[in-house]
Amino acid sequence: MRAALLFGVRLEYSYRFVALLFGTRGKLSVKSLTPSPVMSIYGELRRGPVRAVWRPNRSYGLSAPSNHRTRRQTDTILGRLRMRTEKMRNSRRYRMSNRSRPRPRPASRDRRQGLRPTPAAENDDDDAEDVGNDKENEEIEALEKELEKEEENSRIDEETLAKLREECLLVEDIDLHVKENAETHHTDLFECTDRDNDPQLVVRRGQEFKLTLTFQRPWSSKDDDMHLVFEIGNEPNARKGTYAKMKLEEGKDTSYMTGGEKEWGARILSQSGNALTVGVYPPPDVIVGEWEYSVRTVKAKDGKDETYECEGNEEVIILLNPWCEDDQVYMKQTDDLKEYISNEIGLVFSGSYKNIESKPWDYAQFQQGILEASLHILRKANDLKISSNMGDPVYIARALSRILNNCDDNGVLTGRWDGNYADGTKPLTWMGSAPIIKQYMKTDKPVKYGQCWVFSHLLTTVARALGLPCRSVTNFSSAHDTDLTMTIDKYVDKEGDDVSYKNKDSVWNFHVWNEVWMLRPDLDKLTGHKGKYNGWHAVDATPQELSDSVFQCGPSPLVAIKEGDVHIGYDTKFIFAEINADYCTWRDGNPPSLINRNLRRVGQKLSTKFPNGGSCGYYRGRDQGVRLDVTNLYKYTEGSASEREVVEKATSRGKLGHLLDDNKTVCNGYTSLFIKHHKLFFL
Repeated sequence: MRAALLFGVRLEYSYRFVALLFGTRGKLSVKSLTPSPVMSIYGELRRGPVRAVWRPNRSYGLSAPSNHRTRRQTDTILGRLRMRTEKMRNSRRYRMSNRSRPRPRPASRDRRQGLRPTPAAENDDDDAEDVGNDKENEEIEALEKELEKEEENSRIDEETLAKLREECLLVEDIDLHVKENAETHHTDLFECTDRDNDPQLVVRRGQEFKLTLTFQRPWSSKDDDMHLVFEIGNEPNARKGTYAKMKLEEGKDTSYMTGGEKEWGARILSQSGNALTVGVYPPPDVIVGEWEYSVRTVKAKDGKDETYECEGNEEVIILLNPWCEDDQVYMKQTDDLKEYISNEIGLVFSGSYKNIESKPWDYAQFQQGILEASLHILRKANDLKISSNMGDPVYIARALSRILNNCDDNGVLTGRWDGNYADGTKPLTWMGSAPIIKQYMKTDKPVKYGQCWVFSHLLTTVARALGLPCRSVTNFSSAHDTDLTMTIDKYVDKEGDDVSYKNKDSVWNFHVWNEVWMLRPDLDKLTGHKGKYNGWHAVDATPQELSDSVFQCGPSPLVAIKEGDVHIGYDTKFIFAEINADYCTWRDGNPPSLINRNLRRVGQKLSTKFPNGGSCGYYRGRDQGVRLDVTNLYKYTEGSASEREVVEKATSRGKLGHLLDDNKTVCNGYTSLFIKHHKLFFL
């Protein structure tokens, strides 16, 4: 019973048959699938149930934090051993050398190979640490002994292995066609797909990819029962969209791809000798993440089914697919994807609307390790769990706006605006996203410090890496409405002095947020207007105001913002005020009375990089080829009848809407008075 609990093996259902099979890429593993026996005989020696797989050959070029490295269950000896050793690696006293090892070794005093102490001056509590390390060393050595015993008990003798090879269909090799699949799926720019050692397969959902299975003999549809299995997370479940089991289809019938409800499917593309090339189709709404895959063959024996499973060494990373018409992030103008997915160079627009400045930004979304980090950030936004929400671009965009700031969930970046950056990095120092992401992945702590443009361009990096079309946008004279009146309100008393405790609204020289591209079938059903709210959506990772009790903002359809449909989407009232709020001066009272209403102060020259798919020069007063003005996507021409109608429509839903309606005659489009030295002066 103790052994069953320790290794997670249901002994009444499973046999522990594991052996090494040389020259294999896949690894067959013990897994309790059904009440029938399940045997494992391929690839690397497996220790424990499949839920505790640890792949030491998997490298993204970044050292992930411990909670990321141990996000899978560690209910096996190998899992616990690796977790203990990882803790030793990350301790203050030791650091790993560049030497690589096939598997973790005990870190006892006489076996600290690959470890060396840091200078003694850095250790204030040597004695206490030595005691703790000795205890860890003993635990690790005990775990290793258990592991060696488990390995010995799990081996199959050569005679049994030879017999199994005669009776069963066994996978000897799996070719993922990484380079070919990457080119057809627009993922070949990711450095992880082109590395010499174990390239990573990265594909996009809603599009078939291929793999080749090599068996010890030719596969026969008549004699061999085989399935492909894809699963993600610790508790795969078909109803939750985290598990898919596919039987191979023969012929050209691909109903799973062409039917009304797209679903997982696999078909035979070709067969040559012992090699079988298979096409696998992940549906266009599948969860974004790292999917484990395996090949299961079933053989009837003594009236029972025996299942043999070969599990791949590497996960298959599945991303959003803006090239696929069935994907919610589909962009018809595919040439624009050269900018909004593939371009690694951006521009930061800042300054004021009268004096626009720019500087370059390196998104580095294809750099080694950034994709893995982006997937981790998305999981962390979901409490390190896997759910069907992670296939929904609306959820993904909103989750990123929350997790990229540190106000909730120990997010990526800390914002600071007081000028005190002594314990971190000045926001103006950052020139790209990779250093921020790498530091966060290394320390698992929020990086210090950032401001709006850093949050925005960081979100662009992660969104583009995940396959969500994205761009950064600068709004000059950007309003900050703190109470959802959709006006910027300034209160004065009878003497013309500021009522400071009420004056919380403000107008910034500029503010930077993001736009992400997606279709909104959910809003089609809600409003009955098919396709009306498709397209660009505003989303903002800079922490400003609470939304659903956390600092997040968007996504809000730009069409809803422009039309004053502030009840549509997330945080549309707040974003509407940023670009089209009237600046109102009120005489304090109960109720307050409107003194002045400036109609043209807020929302000037909304700017984004010109979509040329590459780099461009600095902005020097000429838009051509550098700056794209997108003000018309947010509002009608300032002062026009359509624009005023939209403002009145939106503000009628605000807290002061009834007072604005009663004072329409106060405003004339310009400031009718101004405040100077805390007194009122009429023009």
